[in-house]
Amino acid sequence: MKKLLYVLLAIVLVIVVGIGALLALVDPNQFKPLLSEQVKKATGRDLVINGDISWRFFPSIGFSLGETEFKNPQGFAEADLVKLGSAELSVSVMPLFSQHLEIGNISLNDARVFIQTRKDGVSNLDGLGEQAAFEGTVTEDMSSEPATQPPVEGEAAQPWTISLAGVEVVNASAEVRDDKAGTATTIDSLNFKLDTFSPGEWTQANFDITGKNAELSFTAKGNSQLLIAADYKSGELKALNLTASAKDSVNDIQSLVLGVDHFKVGDWANITFAAKGQIPDLAFDANGATRFKISTDYNMAELDKLTLSSDLKGSTLPRPEMKVGLNADATYDVAKGLATLSRFETSIDELALNGKGSFKSATIPVIRFDVNSDNIDLDAFLGTASSAKGNANEETSSAPSAGGETSTVSKTEEPDLSALKTLDIAGTVAIGKLKVSNARVSDVQVDMKVQKGVLNLKRFNAKLYGGTVRANATVDANGKLPKYQVTKHIKGVDVHALLKDVAQNETLAGTGNIDVKLSGTGLAEKRIRENVAGSIAINFADGAIYGVNIPEMIREAKATLKGKKAEYVKEEKKTDFSALKATFKIGKSVASSTNIHLASPLLRIDGKGNTHLVSERLDFIISTSVVASSKGQGGKDIDDIADLTVPVNVKGDWTKPTFALDLKELFKQNNELEEKAKKEIDRGLEKLLGDKSKDDNIKKAADKLLKGLFN
Repeated sequence: MKKLLYVLLAIVLVIVVGIGALLALVDPNQFKPLLSEQVKKATGRDLVINGDISWRFFPSIGFSLGETEFKNPQGFAEADLVKLGSAELSVSVMPLFSQHLEIGNISLNDARVFIQTRKDGVSNLDGLGEQAAFEGTVTEDMSSEPATQPPVEGEAAQPWTISLAGVEVVNASAEVRDDKAGTATTIDSLNFKLDTFSPGEWTQANFDITGKNAELSFTAKGNSQLLIAADYKSGELKALNLTASAKDSVNDIQSLVLGVDHFKVGDWANITFAAKGQIPDLAFDANGATRFKISTDYNMAELDKLTLSSDLKGSTLPRPEMKVGLNADATYDVAKGLATLSRFETSIDELALNGKGSFKSATIPVIRFDVNSDNIDLDAFLGTASSAKGNANEETSSAPSAGGETSTVSKTEEPDLSALKTLDIAGTVAIGKLKVSNARVSDVQVDMKVQKGVLNLKRFNAKLYGGTVRANATVDANGKLPKYQVTKHIKGVDVHALLKDVAQNETLAGTGNIDVKLSGTGLAEKRIRENVAGSIAINFADGAIYGVNIPEMIREAKATLKGKKAEYVKEEKKTDFSALKATFKIGKSVASSTNIHLASPLLRIDGKGNTHLVSERLDFIISTSVVASSKGQGGKDIDDIADLTVPVNVKGDWTKPTFALDLKELFKQNNELEEKAKKEIDRGLEKLLGDKSKDDNIKKAADKLLKGLFN
């Protein structure tokens, strides 16, 4: 036993003496030139070790490295690609005999990385490793010996295991500059700490970082538990907590919070998130949750039961304050670049939409959707319903002011349709009830497509004020000015209710059919009025024209022809009809018609004329005839003027049309009336002047007056 102790003491003494001799006789700093030479040979770059290299033997074998610089080539903004303040690494000896690599704490202090791409496209990463790869190829070609020796037969290969006491990165920094693209990202400070690590066991990791991307300063910190499988083929996270913030001159992301309970590839992970801050003209406070999974082949990502609630405030919103909600299920196929919303339900205050959609990443993104809603009241949502009528009155009565210049600009400014050239969109929209611009529509069905710069409204069907509307349209944005075509068929609509709601105009009533076919170039309001061409055909039944009582005007004409003052009770200014038809041809800023026709049991009205689409002036003449012997509108007897044709001039503008009896045209269209009028004038002069009425001068004056009426 005593001899055994002597042997052990001798071994310990040899080790101690050996270590002492190593420390005394071998200076690790003498290897600096060798290390620099090997790095130069492998990378073509210089390695400069300014600090000392020192051994450490207790409690494990290791070394520490002082200030070290890995140089950039000439011509870059900083001299060093990588600069290290100090580093430490140690390895336990005894576990090595059991094929276990037990690494002590790895410590890196004041490390800095600088990566730059110059304006000429040259990067300080170019060429790294090329020389080593070349030399390795040459060596491999020259060597005829196998790289490895086969294991000895009968020996079992023992797997190595690894453990790590910890990793600590203190006060690291980095900068990535791309002078060619004009971008720069800097990491001012990065601290990272990993506790004791061993495959198959959980460990704790913590980090914090501050930096800047362009003008945006950001901070982030977080912690999580990590697990690397014993075979190193998979890993897990749990209890992940991340907080971040960012700010520049216009954006202030006050907080961004992310939490994950447990993440493992192939399993569902519960995620919570929240964000609060402000971007230009918009403040937001959002939070949500979802379940997330990545398939084991890393090709499919899924979101299940995504919920998002956000409070928004800002001048750019339709309302000063809004509440937005979202519920959805989504998947993303990495190989296809396809994101799919298999279900979504979104709400914006009282508006609600639901449906499905997809997005495929491509040079021109491909978007498909199917959206529906039970009820959308845009007027109530935008706050325009109560003020619609007042606004219309103000627009028609207010005089032009300094603001008129802005209005003129807006009327001549084309909408920006460039986005139509960058999208491939197709989908359908279904709305149960829709109210917009005070118009009430139901059972809306829309089928549309955007492709290669062309918007194609393939179908718009809806129910409108007791009738139906069917329409289709195209807008082609590929030319210097956009081109459009519109076809619309309106059938059985209550025209009076429609005009009252939409235009605050009650001039016309009846059940209306309207067929519209228009095309043109330019979508600015002024260009539409100037360039639109096509036709509008109207066919109304069982209605009335408000603002004019044509039978009353006929009786006034009768009294005028007899030289008498009309003696009857003034009636409501309304002309009833059984049918009203007209076809308007549109072109060169003018809408004109030669076949305006109104029919009623008593009257036949035919008209012609035009209206200027820019000035909105009216110039029509309406000829009215009594075609039946009956009690007229209002119960007045007009039997004795059957077949009398009465012309009425319609002037003014669209909002304030005026109606007036055209006496000259009246007499021109009724040839026998001239003689009757002459007799009535002679009789009146005789009663008034007696024998003096036969004076030549008086007769000449009467004839001149008469000719003025008929010419």
